Amino acid sequence: MRQVPFYFLFTPVARWLVAVVSLLLAGPALAQTAPIARPGPASASVSHDLAYYLTQAHDNSPLSHDFRNQGRAVQLETERLRAFYTKATGTLAANYTAVPVLSQNNGRTHLSYAADASTSSYVGYDVALSNGALYQGYAQLTQPLFNQQRLAAYAQQAQGLGLSQQNLALLSLHDLEKLVGDQYILCRQDLEQLAYVRELLGILGRQRLLVEKLVAASLLKQSDYLLLQIEVETQQVFLNTYRTAYHRDLLDLNVLCGLGDTSEVLLAAPDLPLRRRGPVPGLSGFTQRYRLDSLVLTANQRVFETRYQPLVNAFANGGLNAVDLRDIPRRFGVSAGLQFSVYLFDGHQRQISRDRTLVLLETTRAYQQNFATINPVRQQRLLYELRQVEERQRLSRAQIANYRRLLDSYKRESIAGQLSIVFYVQVLKNYAVAARDLVLLENSRLLLINAYNYWTW
Repeated sequence: MRQVPFYFLFTPVARWLVAVVSLLLAGPALAQTAPIARPGPASASVSHDLAYYLTQAHDNSPLSHDFRNQGRAVQLETERLRAFYTKATGTLAANYTAVPVLSQNNGRTHLSYAADASTSSYVGYDVALSNGALYQGYAQLTQPLFNQQRLAAYAQQAQGLGLSQQNLALLSLHDLEKLVGDQYILCRQDLEQLAYVRELLGILGRQRLLVEKLVAASLLKQSDYLLLQIEVETQQVFLNTYRTAYHRDLLDLNVLCGLGDTSEVLLAAPDLPLRRRGPVPGLSGFTQRYRLDSLVLTANQRVFETRYQPLVNAFANGGLNAVDLRDIPRRFGVSAGLQFSVYLFDGHQRQISRDRTLVLLETTRAYQQNFATINPVRQQRLLYELRQVEERQRLSRAQIANYRRLLDSYKRESIAGQLSIVFYVQVLKNYAVAARDLVLLENSRLLLINAYNYWTW
């Protein structure tokens, strides 16, 4: 076997080969010891998931209190209506009426606050009509009769209005859940962007260390090192930008959920399965609104028609009723009776109100039918977009895998002097764009699922 001369070890070619071999051998070791990028702020130690924020938003929102209180308010209003239309009421009344006149007696005129019925010459109200004065003070008990139908109509109206208000609060809570989900997904996008930027900085850091050693050995140019340094600084700017965006978006998420926390936390990847559609195509929780609107319209018409039912009240009172101050001690007594009233004619208002209610019910049915028609189309569009995004994700992941293999090959070739660092940096930039696009695709996928679940309710 031919031996290599000792002096060959000190030639430039030999030194170059030794440096390349040692750096290539050190590359895997450097990669193994490099820290793994965490998808979040380095200072965050607490982690929350989407279910936590949805629960906080539901518990802290005034809409939840509104939903519960509306049910209690309906019960109280029904009790009030029952007391008003079926229970007796007691009242205390007092009246004093003075009818002054100018009396003329024996050529003299004087003011009299209670003219005598025998007075014939006076100026003022006719004493025969006014009785000169009125002194009243009595307690009265009034009992409504035959008001069960009227009570049922007003109670149905109160319950319909209460359920409608509850439904509005429930719809608003459903909207809030979607907003919280969208904001959570946006925060996760910021975290994923932070993760891939940290990964790029790790790759650049290891490559820069190799290039720095090669430059020191005069095997690469100083410009190659500066090119890598510029790219490192560029990615550090992106890192700062995404960190700021995450802090801002996280605080917005806390505002939506009614949280007073301002610290940074890590957010777990959201678990968003597609919600199954109901058994009836095109129908969802949104149609409850139209059903309640119809119920309220029907109840309002029923209340309006109670005015044409006979109104009967029984009453009894006792106390003072006098027209002469001198007779007050002898004018205490009692009375009782019935009050009856019923509409005979009011210009056909009853039929006009019925026609108006029918028109409004037809409008409500049109809205319900329109929603039942377009909602399945909306759901199918979201599912189609979701499938397309998932296909682009598959292609993007394959592209990123190829980029990683190309980067490993370019790293070895650039260290061996077979490829310029410029090409390596360019491929690295393309890899960064592909990684960013994959993050945006995942964000789009989650937003589409959240939107589909919102309309499938």
